Amino acid sequence: MGLLILVVATAAWRWWTISHWSWFADDWIYLYETQEQGFLAYVFQGYNSHLMPGQFLVVWLITSVQPLGFGLAAGVLTAFAVASVIAWAAALREIFGEKVQLLLPLLLIALSPLLLMPTVWFASGVQVLPLQLFMGLSVLFTARYALRGHRRSDAVWLLVSFAAGLFFWEKALLVMIPVAFVGYLLVEGAPVARLRRLVPVLAAPTVLAAVYTVVYLTTRRSGAIGIQTTQFAPRSFDEWWEFMTASMRNIGLTTIAGGPFETMQDAWDNYVPISSALAASLGVALVLFLVVSLVLRRGSALAIAMTAVYLLVSWGLVLSSDRYVDTLLVAAGTGRYATDILPVAALTLAFLTAQTRSANQTSQVRRAPSPRVVEGGRLVMQMVAACVALAIVVMNALGWAAAREQSPRPWVDAIVADSKRAGDATLVSTPPPPTVIHPVLFLANAQLPKMLKPLDLPLSFDRPSQQLLAADGSGHLREAEVVNYAAKNKPTDNPDCGFLVRPGRTTRVPMTIDLYGFAWAVRLDYFAEQPTSITVSTDTVDVDLDLQQGLRLMQFGVNDSISSFEVSAPADASPVCVTQVFVGSFGASDRSPFQEPAQ
Repeated sequence: MGLLILVVATAAWRWWTISHWSWFADDWIYLYETQEQGFLAYVFQGYNSHLMPGQFLVVWLITSVQPLGFGLAAGVLTAFAVASVIAWAAALREIFGEKVQLLLPLLLIALSPLLLMPTVWFASGVQVLPLQLFMGLSVLFTARYALRGHRRSDAVWLLVSFAAGLFFWEKALLVMIPVAFVGYLLVEGAPVARLRRLVPVLAAPTVLAAVYTVVYLTTRRSGAIGIQTTQFAPRSFDEWWEFMTASMRNIGLTTIAGGPFETMQDAWDNYVPISSALAASLGVALVLFLVVSLVLRRGSALAIAMTAVYLLVSWGLVLSSDRYVDTLLVAAGTGRYATDILPVAALTLAFLTAQTRSANQTSQVRRAPSPRVVEGGRLVMQMVAACVALAIVVMNALGWAAAREQSPRPWVDAIVADSKRAGDATLVSTPPPPTVIHPVLFLANAQLPKMLKPLDLPLSFDRPSQQLLAADGSGHLREAEVVNYAAKNKPTDNPDCGFLVRPGRTTRVPMTIDLYGFAWAVRLDYFAEQPTSITVSTDTVDVDLDLQQGLRLMQFGVNDSISSFEVSAPADASPVCVTQVFVGSFGASDRSPFQEPAQ
C-alpha cells in the first residue's frame, strides 16, 4: 500500500509540476535543430560534446507529433519518473525484501526536492530521469543474478538496461559503479571468490563500456568531426577540497535530510549556501550515523564507499570541466549536477538500515546491541524518517511556489497561439524574457525566427512593413511601434511636403544627432499619390521599401550607424513626400492585431 501511494503521488506531482512548465533555455536549441538537421545527424549530434541519441530521438518524435506543444513532453517525463520509482522499488525489494524502512530511500528517489527543477526543465529531465530509470533496472538485474542462482537471463537484462542507459546519455557509464558494488555485496564467499562469481555478469557490460568509451572519446573529444568539445583540466588539491566541501554543504547534506532547504536563486536550480549552524548540525548527524553503521553492520564500509566513489567521479567531472572555470563555485550549488548521485545515496541508506536477503540476519550484524538499545534506535530512526518525509513534502511545496512564478508556460502558450493566428504577418524579433531563454547567454538562439521555426508558419521577421507585430511581456502579439526615440529628422523648410523625393533623385534627411552602430528601429512617415518604391540608405546599409498610396508610414530595422538618411527613387517611380523620420527601438503597443469577437 505504501508503494502504491508513493507511485500515485509521484505521478500526480510530476505531472502537475511539469505540465505547468514549458520549453526553457536549451530546449529551444533542441527544438530548432530538428528543423535544420537530418534525422541521423540530429540524433547523433554532439551537443556540448555529449553523446545522447536517445534524448534527441525523444525530442524529434515529440516535435514531429506536437510542434512546440508541451503536453506530450510533460507526459513523457512523467512516465520516465514513474517507471524509475517502480524500477527502484523492484530493485530494493529484490535486495532487501519487503521492509517498511525502504520507503524512505524510495521517497528520496521519487520526490526529493532536489529533483524539482531538473525534472520540469525538459532538456534536464530527459537526461536525469532515464539515467535514474536505467540505473535502477541495472541494479535490479544485478541483484537478481546474485540472489537467484546466477541466471543467464538476468545477465542479459543487465546488459540491455546498461545499453539503454548509454543510448540516452554517456554519463550512464557511471552506472557500473553501483552495479559492481551491489554485486560484490550480495554474492557470498571470500573476496576473490566473489570477484570470480561476478565475472560472468559484469564481463559483457564492462566490454560494452570500454567500446562505448572509445567511440565517445574519438567522436566527442578529438574534435576530428567538428564537434565543439567541453574542455577538461586537472585541478589542485585545494580546488578539489573547496568544491567537494561546498557541494556537500550546499546540496549533499540538505538533500539527505529532505531538502535542499534554501529557496532557488533562479530557474537554473542554483542553491545558495546553507548557514554554518545548519551545516554543522547536519554534518555531525551524518557522521554519527555512518560511524554507528560501521560499528554495527558488516558491509557498511562498502555501501558507504559506493556513494563516495560515485560522488567523487560525478562531481569530479564537473570540477575538472570548463563548467567549473565558467561558474566557479556556482556549480557546487547547482542541483542538477547532483541528481544522479541521489539514487546511489538512497541505495547506500537502504544497505545501512535494512538487512539483505543474501544471508541470515546474524551474519550481517557485526555487534548485536541490547534489545533496549535496538528499540530505542528504531524509535529514533522512525522519528528521523518522519521528519525527512515532512521536509520533502514542505520543501517541494515551497520550492514549486517559488518556481511557478518563473514558469515560461504563460509566455510560450501566448506566443505560440498568437503566431498561429497571425497568418503571414511580419514580426519584430524582440528578445524573449530570461525566464524563457536568456538573450545574453544564448544570443542568436534567443530569437523568434529560430524559436518559432518548428511551427512551420508563413510568418516573416524583421522585414519593412506598414504594420509590424511584436511580442509583449506576456508573449501576446501586439502592433509594434518605435519607442524610446534616440533621434528624429531635423525640421524642413517645406511644410507642405517635408522632404520631397523626386524620381531618379536622392534626398538627404538630416537627423538631430549622429547615432552609433546599433540595431535601430525606424519609423518613416510619408505621402505618395500612387504606389511606388524608394531606397533608404544609412551610413553603410541600403533598405528597399515598397510604398502604398496615401498618407502612411513604414517601419523597419537597420543595424548600422546613422548620421543621416539618403532617400532615393528610381527614374520610373512617382514622387514621395517624407514627412517625418523617427529612430529608436521597437516595442509592443497595447493594440491587438486581431479582431476580438463582439461581447
